[in-house]
Amino acid sequence: MHLTLAQLRTFERIVRLGSFHAAAQHLGLTQPSISQRIHELEEILGAALFVRRGPKISVTAEGTALIAYADRILQTAQELSDRFRTRNPLMGLLRLGLTETFGLICLPELLRRLETRYPSLKTSVQVGDTATLSRLFNEQQLDVAVLSEPDVADDVKREPLGTNELSWFVAPDSNIALGALSPADLCAHHLIIPPPPARLYSTAMRWFSQAGVVPQRLSMCNSLSVTIPTIVSGLAVGLIPARVMEDKVANGEVRRLNVSPPLGGHRVSICYQDSDSSAGLQEVIQLIRELVASYRLFI
Repeated sequence: MHLTLAQLRTFERIVRLGSFHAAAQHLGLTQPSISQRIHELEEILGAALFVRRGPKISVTAEGTALIAYADRILQTAQELSDRFRTRNPLMGLLRLGLTETFGLICLPELLRRLETRYPSLKTSVQVGDTATLSRLFNEQQLDVAVLSEPDVADDVKREPLGTNELSWFVAPDSNIALGALSPADLCAHHLIIPPPPARLYSTAMRWFSQAGVVPQRLSMCNSLSVTIPTIVSGLAVGLIPARVMEDKVANGEVRRLNVSPPLGGHRVSICYQDSDSSAGLQEVIQLIRELVASYRLFI
């Protein structure tokens, strides 16, 4: 015998309405059916849930503990039903995949706006490299994703947001020359980039390879938020999306290097499953577009 939602709903209604009779009327069932459900639930749990004194009942200590679980399970079941009936992720759990550039600069404001409009919304946010997020998206573990050079299935809807400009940055007191630097000039310094399969890694290595040189001292870190202090402290030269470092350049915390040939950037897109394109999902997509434009995130 397995615990069922019907048993939990019956239990919850008895507790809330105060009697088996009231619960039976509310659920449109006979009182013997209500009693049978509670009997089965007590057998499954191995605990008495009510103390019966004639027509009056009171909830046992075990029953009091159960009501909190029942409320959560029933709420989750309702959210699940609403989510798939409406095909609207804003009715339950919104699963987002984001580049670190968007996450560092725009995510707090995106969550604030969603909270204002949908105070009961839950979010699951995955921030990471394109390879990981593309895989999660192709496995349909994400509802919408902001991806650099996405590697997603052909039937996925992709809308361009712009180009995430890239550049090398150093501490302001670095002895690296101010003039244009070639890959050969830079490869002699201590460099820090994300590890493979991150797009930043492949872009950096291709830039050096095309010049016929190999970095002599290459460190790796998979987090921009950890890499940035490493650069600021003067420990390494880092390849970072330019927009992420804009304020630090303006404050004199880092210096942007002038390199030739230029690194260019990564084309960024919003990705979502076209078959699941509900009005709610389109609202999220529009919010992302607005934030990208407001924060001048991409060029």
